[in-house]
Parts: sequence; structure tokens; C-alpha cells
Amino acid sequence: MAALAVAFAAMFCVRPAAALPSFAQQTGEPCASCHVGAYGPQLKPYGRDFKLFGYVSGDGANTLPPIAALVTGSFTETQADRPALAHYATNDNSAVTSALLAYAGKVGWGIGTLSEVTYDPVRRKYAVSRVDFRRAFTSSFAGGKDLIWGAELNNRPGLQDLWNSTPVFEFNAATSAFAASPAAASLIDGKLSGRVAGAGFFAMWDDWLYTEFADYGQLDRNLLNRAGLATPATADRYQGQIPYWRLAAQHSFADTHYWEVGAYGLHADRFPGDIQTAGTDGLSDLGFDATYQYIGSKRHFVAAHATWIHEEDQLDAARITAKTAAADYLDTIRADVIYSFADTWTPAVEWFHTSGSTDPKFFKTANGSPNTDGYVVELSYAPFGKKSPSIPWANLRLNARYVGYTRFNGATARANANNTLFIGVNLAFAPFGGLVKR
Repeated sequence: MAALAVAFAAMFCVRPAAALPSFAQQTGEPCASCHVGAYGPQLKPYGRDFKLFGYVSGDGANTLPPIAALVTGSFTETQADRPALAHYATNDNSAVTSALLAYAGKVGWGIGTLSEVTYDPVRRKYAVSRVDFRRAFTSSFAGGKDLIWGAELNNRPGLQDLWNSTPVFEFNAATSAFAASPAAASLIDGKLSGRVAGAGFFAMWDDWLYTEFADYGQLDRNLLNRAGLATPATADRYQGQIPYWRLAAQHSFADTHYWEVGAYGLHADRFPGDIQTAGTDGLSDLGFDATYQYIGSKRHFVAAHATWIHEEDQLDAARITAKTAAADYLDTIRADVIYSFADTWTPAVEWFHTSGSTDPKFFKTANGSPNTDGYVVELSYAPFGKKSPSIPWANLRLNARYVGYTRFNGATARANANNTLFIGVNLAFAPFGGLVKR
């Protein structure tokens, strides 16, 4: 069941946010003002503020619809051949891997959105991938204190987050359809992507303390089918409410160094395999995260992120229906360092580690262990998205990424057979972005 859930999460995974040119169209600022490396997904201070205030900031010069499109092409080589996907080979595959259409910017009445529909040419499937609506308000208090607060509606816990240390927007959130993926992941680490909808409230006090609470529920299966997120009859069903919370503190030192530390979590009750005669399982995730950025130079930018997620699985139902253990746990640790030179060349490295209890019936690995260890190295090149050269209606990124494994699904032997070289070309453009001269 867990492996099946991960497979479907990977099939319709939420891609990291690119520097959509529709935001540049609305604000008059180049993509590099918001994003590290002029493309993303990592956010700079201006980008965090733009999102906090609900995607509505702008200079008023271009009021045409903030529509953006993104096309991704890739070459993927795995160290060992893998089962071939339809119309592709067992290795060394080149493909257009995704096409995305977004409405990203002002909606009206102070509401802004980042809403996307994605088509996967490899699997020939479409999906409503990300939907995030926000409405922010500002309240002022004595002593120069202020409170930014508001309401949100989205389809994934954490999608609304301002930092890149949580699972949605971290550096290594993207995967290749042609590469192997570890069997185990916590619930907050993507399993609910697009399959739930929720509403919540957020608040930022005096630009340092952020709090948030949202409540989610699983979408109706017929609605998911119409949204391109078809689920098999044996997929897990989440019962009732899924509460999500977030707490973070941030601070800048002399406009040069920035840090953030925080915590986040959620809880869900589920019917494993949609069997509703044996009660429910309780899944609880607790995460801690930290972010550091050096922002004191116009040509040099350094960012570091870390997160630890602990999941407790109380398997009251699965131990009856699938003969799992009565309880399991899973721990995930990730840490990365990213350097960007002139928002053009951006090398990055990441280390990741997953460990947990041993349970073949739950984790669905050969030896029952979910333990996976590895690293990622990447180099990205973005020639545009800056004040010079300036193409306000388009952006481009070329990147090469290598994912290496020292342990995979509990085994060290032949773990490196899953190592993957991924070379990507990402083109984003806003059809109305260049129609108004500033």
C-alpha cells in the first residue's frame, strides 16, 4: 500500500516552482529579484514577501492576464537499465517530460493565485497539479509593529510555505519518470499532492514570527478523476479532517545574513487500501527546518537548508487487513547548500537520509527496510531572468543533475544501480508579458 501510494505521488508529483514570467509581467521585476539563480524554486526576500502578500504586488503597467507556460525537456541515463515505459527504451531516454499552463498573479478583490495544469507527455496524462489562492491583510499597531495576516486555499499541505526547507519547494523536489524512486516517504512529503483541498489562516507578526493553521480533506474520487488524478479502487482513503500547522521565526542581520528556524506537522486518519471494515490507521508527521541565506552581494548568493521529518504510523487497521506491524516509524533528513554567481551559474549539493522500522508488509521493500541514503549534485545555467540581458516575457534554464545512492530501500548491494544522470532544458514564457513597454 505504501509503495502504491508513493508510485502515484511520483506519477503526479508537484514540480518545484519556476520563476514564472507572469509574475515578472505583473511586478516589472526580473525573475532574479524573487528567485535564486533567476529561475527557482528558492526564494529571496523579495520573493517571500511577494508570496506572503498573496501574489498581488505589481507596478500597474501590465494588467493583461498573468498567464505563463513552461515546457521541460530532458535526457535521463540510469546506471543500470530499468523497465521501459511505453514508447521509450530501458535507458538513455530523451523526452519532453512536462508541459505546464499557469494562471499566476492577481485575480481580483485583493486575491492572488498560483494555479497550474500539467501535462505529462511521457505517461500521456494531465493533472491539476497546484492550486494556491491567498488573500492578505495588513494591521498596524503601536510602536511600529505590524501584522500581515490572511486566508488561503490550496491543494497540498505546505504549498503555501515561504521557505525552501520544507518538502514542497526544497532543492531536490523534482524527479525523473525514467529513474528509480525510494519506496518510502512520509505523508507530508508529497503523498497528498493534488488529492486534498484545504483552507487555512496565516499570520506574520512584525516580520519575524510566522504562524499558520490549515485543515484539509480528501477530494471525491470522481472529482480526482476529472482532474486527471485517477486513483485505483485499492488506494488509501483518508478519513475526515487532515490538520496542518506551521510555525517559523526569521531574522536578517544588517541586510547581509538571513536565517529561519521552524516546525511543521500534520495528522491524518486513513482506511488502508480503502478497506473500511477494520477501522483506521493514524499517521502523524512532525518536522523541523532551518534556512540560511547570504544576501549581501549582488553577484554572490549562498543558501543552505535542512529539514528533519519524523512520522509515527499507528497501524490499527493495516495490521488486520495487510498483516503489518502494529506501529511503524519513518525518519527523513535532507540538507543542501546552493551557491549562485550573478544569478546565472548555480551549483548545488544535497545529502539525504531515510531510516525507519522494518516491516515488509508496510514499506514493501525486499527486506522490509525503508533505509535510503544518497546525494545530489547539480549545476544550472540561466542566461535570462535578470535586468541584463532582459527578456521580461521569457526565461530559460539548462541544468545537469546527478543523483547517487549508497543505500536504496534497505540494501547497500547494487544501490548505485539506481544512480541517475538527468540533463534538463526548461523554457518558461508569458504570452502577454512583452506587450506593454515599461
